Amino acid sequence: MRGFLIFLFLGLLFYSYGENGYREYLDEFQEFKEEELKAYQQYYKEVMKEFEEYKRITYEEFEKYKKEISKYWKEAEVSTKKKWVEYSEDYKIKKAVDFEKGEIKVEIRDIKKPSKKVLAKILMDLITEDTKKAFERDKLSQRIEKRITKKAKHLKKGKVKPKPILLNVVVDKKRPDPEDISRAVVSLLKSGKIVEKPSKLKGEKVYSFKVKLPPKRFIRKAREYKPVVEQYSKKYKLDHALIFAIIHTESSFNPLARSPVPAYGLMQIVPSTAGKDATRLIYGKPVLLAPSYLYDEEKNIMVGTTYIYILYYDYLKGIKHPLSRLYCTIAAYNTGAGNVARAFTGTTNIKRAVRIINRMSPSEVYDTLIRKLPYDETKNYLRKVTKRIVIYNRI
Repeated sequence: MRGFLIFLFLGLLFYSYGENGYREYLDEFQEFKEEELKAYQQYYKEVMKEFEEYKRITYEEFEKYKKEISKYWKEAEVSTKKKWVEYSEDYKIKKAVDFEKGEIKVEIRDIKKPSKKVLAKILMDLITEDTKKAFERDKLSQRIEKRITKKAKHLKKGKVKPKPILLNVVVDKKRPDPEDISRAVVSLLKSGKIVEKPSKLKGEKVYSFKVKLPPKRFIRKAREYKPVVEQYSKKYKLDHALIFAIIHTESSFNPLARSPVPAYGLMQIVPSTAGKDATRLIYGKPVLLAPSYLYDEEKNIMVGTTYIYILYYDYLKGIKHPLSRLYCTIAAYNTGAGNVARAFTGTTNIKRAVRIINRMSPSEVYDTLIRKLPYDETKNYLRKVTKRIVIYNRI
C-alpha cells in the first residue's frame, strides 16, 4: 500500500510539473538528502570525538583523585560498581558501603579513639544521606561533570533527585520517623566494634568500624525500584525480572555505582556504547550523558532498558528462539553483540552468527556462550543473570 501511494504521489508530481519540473524536483530532493546525510555524518564525528574526550577526562580525574586520597590514606579507595566510598572534606573520615557483601565500614583518622557519640553521628549521616547530597559531595563526579560540560556541545545533563540510599535498607519502613532511625543507629553500633589500625600519617591512628547490612537488602532495594522497572519493562516488552537481574549483577543495587570505563549508576551505563545507542532511540540522535544524568535512578533504568530493547529487538532480532535470543542479549549487554558473534563464528559478523544460532537449541546456545565467549567476565555474567532472573520471577 505504501509503495502504491509513493508511486501515485510521484505520478501526480510528473503530471503537475511536467517532465522538466519533475526532474528538477527529484534533483532537489536528492541534494537535500545528501546535505542531510553530510550534516548527520559531521554531527556523529563530533559526538564520537567528544566520547573520546569524556574517557580521557574521566581517566585523568580518577588518577588525580586517587593521588589526593593517597596523601592521607594507605589505600586510595574509591567508589566502584558495587561499593560506594565517600570521604569528609578534610579526608579524616572515610565511609564505605559494600552493596555486594552487605557491609558498612567507617574509618576515622585521629589521635584518639572516637566516642560512641561521634560514631553515632557519622552513622546517622550515612544512613540518612540521599543521592542528591551524595552527588554534591562527590568530588570526582563533580570535577568530571564540570570539565566535560566545558568540552562537549552534545551533552545531556540531569538533576539528581534526593532518593534514599541506605535508609530503606536499614529501616524496613516506607516512611521511618526519627525514632526509627535512632533505633537503627543504636542497633548498628551494638552490632559492630572499633578496631585500631596504623595510619599513614605520624601521630595518629585509624579507627575502623564494620557492621553488616540486613540480609534482605536486595529485596528491599528491588521493591524501591519496582515502579520504574515495571514502567520501562512494559514499554519495551521485556521481562521485569531480567531488568532486576541485570541491576543486581551490574551494581548490586548501588545507585552511586561507578567505574573508570567510564560507567555510571544502577545499570552501569557506558556513555560511548549503551548510552550512544540508547540515546539515538530516545532522542533521535546519539548524545553524551553526564554523570548527573546517569545518577538519576529513573533515567539510568530508562537508558539501560532501552539498550536491552535495542539488543533484543534490533541487533539480535534474527535469532528465532526467544530463550536463545535472551542468552545472547544478556551476554551482549556485558560485552557487545560483536563479541557474542565471536563465540559462534570467530568474527564479529552478527548475521553469520545468527544463522548458526538458529540451527541450535537454547541449551546448545548457552553452552557455546559459556565455552567460547572471549572473556571470563562475560561467561560469569551470563551465569549470574540467568540464575537471578529465576529468583526475581519468584519474588
